[in-house]
Amino acid sequence: MPRFTVPPNFTGTTDSDTLIGEDLNKFPAIGIDILTGGFIDTGLGLDTIKGNGTSGKGADGAIGKNVNGSEGGAGIGISNNGNLNAGSGDDDIISKGIGGRGGNGADDFTVDYSGNQGGNGGAGTGISNIGILNTGLGNDTIISNGTGGNGGNGGGFFPFGGGGGFGTGISNSGKLNTGLGNDTITGTGKGGIGAGSRYPGKGGFGIGISNTGQLDTGDGNDTIAGIGIGGIPGTGVGPGEGGVGIGISNNGSLNTGSGNDTITGTGTGTGDYSYGGGGAGTGISNTGQLDTGDGEDAIVGTGTGTGSFLDDKINEIGIQNMKGATITTGQGNDTITGSGNGLAYNLTVRGISNDGVIDTGSGCDIITGFASTTIGGVPYDSGSAIGIFGQGTIRTGDGNDTITGTGIGANSEKGDYYSNRANGCTGTGISNSGNLNAGDGNDTITGTGIGGNGGNGSNGGYDSNGGNGGTGTGISNSGNLNAGDGNDTITGTGQGGRGGTGKIPGANGTAYGIFNDGVIDQGNGCDILTGQATATIGGAAYGIYGKGTIKTGDGNDFITSTSTINELQQKVTIGGGINIDLGTGNDYFKGFGTGTVDGGKGFDTLDLSAFNRSELTFSGVISGNALNPANISFNNNKNVITLSTTGFENFIFADGSLSYSTLV
Repeated sequence: MPRFTVPPNFTGTTDSDTLIGEDLNKFPAIGIDILTGGFIDTGLGLDTIKGNGTSGKGADGAIGKNVNGSEGGAGIGISNNGNLNAGSGDDDIISKGIGGRGGNGADDFTVDYSGNQGGNGGAGTGISNIGILNTGLGNDTIISNGTGGNGGNGGGFFPFGGGGGFGTGISNSGKLNTGLGNDTITGTGKGGIGAGSRYPGKGGFGIGISNTGQLDTGDGNDTIAGIGIGGIPGTGVGPGEGGVGIGISNNGSLNTGSGNDTITGTGTGTGDYSYGGGGAGTGISNTGQLDTGDGEDAIVGTGTGTGSFLDDKINEIGIQNMKGATITTGQGNDTITGSGNGLAYNLTVRGISNDGVIDTGSGCDIITGFASTTIGGVPYDSGSAIGIFGQGTIRTGDGNDTITGTGIGANSEKGDYYSNRANGCTGTGISNSGNLNAGDGNDTITGTGIGGNGGNGSNGGYDSNGGNGGTGTGISNSGNLNAGDGNDTITGTGQGGRGGTGKIPGANGTAYGIFNDGVIDQGNGCDILTGQATATIGGAAYGIYGKGTIKTGDGNDFITSTSTINELQQKVTIGGGINIDLGTGNDYFKGFGTGTVDGGKGFDTLDLSAFNRSELTFSGVISGNALNPANISFNNNKNVITLSTTGFENFIFADGSLSYSTLV
C-alpha cells in the first residue's frame, strides 16, 4: 500500500470514511503526508484514519569509502503540515512510525587501534502535527505510537556502537483540537536500543506526547495518556548511557476544557546501573500552561528510572512543573498525584517538583507526592527522595484539602573488601522553600520522611568503613506554609536510618518530624500540629526543629512534639530556637527544648510529663504578671537546655500538675 500524499486534497462523504496510508522501507517513510496547503476533510460520520511509516536501515560502512554506518531513516505515521479535519462523529485516528536501524560500521582491521562507528537509529514518530488537526464533535480517539530505530554495530578493533533513535508518540507544534465530547488521546514513544560494541551506543529518548503548540480537547470527560520509554543502552567494555523516558512534555498550551478530565504521564528511563549511565524517567514535564478546566479532574505522573554508579545527576520525577509554568485544575474536587521511583545509585527522586505555580482552585482537592529509591549511593555519596519538592507556589484554594508527601530513602549496599560503603539515602516527605497555601477549610497536610540505612563495610578490609544512616524529615519548610482558616491538621514524621557496621561504623541518621526555618501559619480554627521523630541510639531525633515561626491563630489549638530513640521517649523533643505562637484560645503544647512558646490568651496547658517537677528549674516566674513568663531549664548531662514560655496557666508533670502561681 503506497504513501497517501495530499494534495490532491481529499473530501469525504456523510458516511463513515476510511483513509489508510502506508510507506515501508523509505527514507523518510511517511504513511499519510499532508503537505503545506493541503487538506483532508472526512466530513460527517464515524471516520477512521490510519497511517504507518516504517523506515529503512541505514547503509553499512565500506572499506575505502565511508567506513562508518549511516543513520537509519525516519518513520512517521501521519505528517500534517496542512489541515486534517475528521468532522463530527466518533472518529478514530491511529498511527505508528518506526525508525530504521542504523547501518553497521565496516570491519576494517588494517589500521591498528582504530574503530568505526555504527549508525544511529532513525527517529520514529506516530503523528507529527505542524498544521491544524481537528477531530470535531463526538467521542474521538487518537492512538499514536513512535518507535526509534536501533543503533548499528561498530566495526574494527575498537568499535563504537550506534545510539538508539528517538521515539515520539505524538509531536504537536501546531493546533490539535478534538472538539466537544469524551475524547481520548494516547501517545506512546519508545527509544531505540543502543548497539553493543566495545564502546556501546546510547539508548534513545522516548516521549509519549510532546506539545509545543496548542492542544485542546474541548469540554467533556477527556483522557490524555502519554507513555515514554527510554531505549536500552548497548553493552560493552565502556559504559552505555540509558535512554530517557518522558510521558508528557508540555512546552505549549494544553487545555482539556470543562468536565471530569484525566491526564496521565508515565516515563521510564533505562540503563545499566552497575556500570553504565542510567536513564532518567519523568511522568509529566511542564514548562508551559496546563489547564484541565472546571470539573473533578485527575493529573497523574509517574517517573521511573535507573541511576548510575558513575553519574550523580539522574533524576526521577513524577510531575515536574518548571519555573514560569502553570498547572491549573479549575473548580471541583481535583486530584494531582506524582510518583518518582529510582532503581539504583545516586538518584535525585521527586514525586512532585514545583518551581512554577500549581493551582487546584476551590474544592476538596488532593495533592499526593511519593518518592522512593531502591539502592543507596556509591561510596561517599548518597541519593535523596522527596515526596513534594516546592520552590514555587502551590495553592489548593478553599475547601477541605489534603496534601500528602512521602519520601523513602534507600538502604546502601554491603561493602567489598577494599571500599567504604555508601551513606543511606535521605528521605523527606514535603520540602517547601516557596509558598504552599491550602486556603480556607479543614485542611490536612502530612509529610513522612524515612532515611535509608548505611551500607555495611568489611571488618577486615583496608579502609572499609560503614556508611552513615540517611536523614529522615517529615516536613521541611524554609518558605511560607499557610493552611488558612479552618480546623487544620499538620503532621510531620521523620525516621533516621541506621549506620552500617565496619572497621569504623557509620553514624546513625538524624530524624526531624518538622524542620521549620520559615513560617508555618495554620490560621484561625481549632488546629492540630504534630511533629514526631524516630532514630537509633547515637542519632538525634527532634519532633520540631528550626529557627522559624509556627503560628496556630485563634482557636483551641493542639501542638505535640515527640522524639523516640531506640523505642524510648526522649525528654528533649524540640530544638534550633523555634518560635511558636499559639494565639487566642484554650491551647495545648507538649514538648521541651531550645525555643520560645507563647500560649497567648485563654487557658493554656504546657505538658512537661516527660519530667518530674524536681528535674526542672524555673526562673522569671512573676506572680500576678498577666503574661505568665517562665524560663524552664533542664540539665542534660551538663548541657543546660532552656525553654522560654509565656501565657501558660497549667503545667503538667509526670508527678502531678501545677498552676502558674504555684510553680515556685
